[in-house]
Amino acid sequence: MRVIIIGSGIAGLSAAIGLRKVGIEATIYERASELREVGAGISLWANALVALDHLGAGDAVRSRALSLTRSEVRAQEGHKIQFAITANQIERRIGVSPVMAMIHRADLVGALAELLPEGTARYGYECVGVEQIGDRVQVRFANGHIDEADAVVGADGIHSVVRATLFGSDPPRYAGYTCWRGVCRRPAATPAGYSGEWWGRGQRFGITTLPEDRVYWFAVRNAPAGQTAADTHAVVTELFRGWADPVGEMIASTPPDRLVHNDIIDRPPMPTWSRGRIGLIGDAAHPTTPNLGQGGCMAIEDAVALARALTKHADPAAAFVAFTNERRERTAAITHESWQLGKIAQWEGRLSCLLRDALLGLLMPLVGPKSLSKYAAFDIGPLAAR
Repeated sequence: MRVIIIGSGIAGLSAAIGLRKVGIEATIYERASELREVGAGISLWANALVALDHLGAGDAVRSRALSLTRSEVRAQEGHKIQFAITANQIERRIGVSPVMAMIHRADLVGALAELLPEGTARYGYECVGVEQIGDRVQVRFANGHIDEADAVVGADGIHSVVRATLFGSDPPRYAGYTCWRGVCRRPAATPAGYSGEWWGRGQRFGITTLPEDRVYWFAVRNAPAGQTAADTHAVVTELFRGWADPVGEMIASTPPDRLVHNDIIDRPPMPTWSRGRIGLIGDAAHPTTPNLGQGGCMAIEDAVALARALTKHADPAAAFVAFTNERRERTAAITHESWQLGKIAQWEGRLSCLLRDALLGLLMPLVGPKSLSKYAAFDIGPLAAR
């Protein structure tokens, strides 16, 4: 069997690794001219690390990552710690260490790409059409190239061309808040292995330490969709003025041309991710807001489940249906819970925020370990069909 994968992000590379592990030929087509990953950092929870182990990629990724040691949630613009927990507390609960590995997206993509034979991924090929013709699927590209295979996997993200071909091009759902991201040197006040989210009124600031004494930070603000500014760095500096140290230092030490600004979007879960021999994985199938840190993790899980389904079912169409049936409930739950958490975290009324923060301080010490391990304590299982 030969499978064409559209997209060389986390989902596409992981899928190619998984398919090749089970003896299926996989070719990746990517519209970018070279391997690259925009963005900043990503947290890989234990469920993703276990899935990477099943793919044979766990050690390669861990060698480029930094393990979590302590996590916090703060209120009052970072001035008050409402809840703190060590990684050991969660690891004892789920029996997996580390519970989270923090890595730059470029390092993750690079580690995955190095596990594939040269030539597996072809760059500079923008997919413009996918069509099933009998028991083959034909893919057309903007440069005039045409290829065909037994099946096609759309791993081309939330704005997936493959998804639009199958189900139409409805716009994503805007969450109501926008996000700035950056990577800077790690401030002396921020210990290595730290990850935290600091809440204000209609605003949040996240801190994730990375290897090589770096920090990935994100700044979130309620705003209408599609807003832009001539000086993005000045905007985010002003919005987060007065927040607890070292927020100002992190923003100031990030080069303005390295800031990434995106509105936060997802799509409501849908029941079907495939039509015949054409299927979707990762953000093309089930994009989620980043509030639970599970988007990339689910894509890696998908890669394992898809490879297993394609070994169990000789008909790719049946394999895609089985894959969707296995993955739909879990991914929908994460998408829904992440959406709801984001709404609460982005409250901006004075009284509602006082109530939220008080409840956070009271309840999280009681339910925090269980809550944080809810989705991390999951094993997608081995590549071999069960």
